[in-house]
Amino acid sequence: MQRWGMALLALLLIAAWPAEAELRIGFINSEIILQQYVAVERAMETFNRDVEGWQQELEQMSDDLESLQQELDHQSLMLSDERRQEKELEYQRQLTEYEKLKESIWASDGLVEQRNEELLRPIINSIQAVLEQIATEEGYDFIFDAADNNILYGDPGYDLTDRVVETLNAEAGEQ
Repeated sequence: MQRWGMALLALLLIAAWPAEAELRIGFINSEIILQQYVAVERAMETFNRDVEGWQQELEQMSDDLESLQQELDHQSLMLSDERRQEKELEYQRQLTEYEKLKESIWASDGLVEQRNEELLRPIINSIQAVLEQIATEEGYDFIFDAADNNILYGDPGYDLTDRVVETLNAEAGEQ
């Protein structure tokens, strides 16, 4: 329904456009832009490195918990009640720390999501700036995104994807 809704909206906008005005429309494919823009690859490398570090931290904590549990299992009969309770409390404390860290990393507003937003926001802003620049300089009235299947057909002459990628990569190379 959403796909047809966007197409219908575009048709209504075009139909309502004044007859004497020249309508200029272009489109991009944001999936291709994200695949070919070098800054995305760098951001993904950084993101993956960060996630891997968090995952290693969780794995180390999990290994420590497993060792402590094994120690408790093997030594529980030999430990005094007081010492066994201390070890059980230590295990519970470490388990709680582990669960809190896991939650802080993977929760819907956790570190992974925050880092993703932090790394992607400048990329999206750059893409938007290039699209606005092209639209302003060349008089485009609308630029649509073909990635979400809202454009069922588009003349390749109106496809701005390659120009956007070239501009973005040129700017990224200057940095």
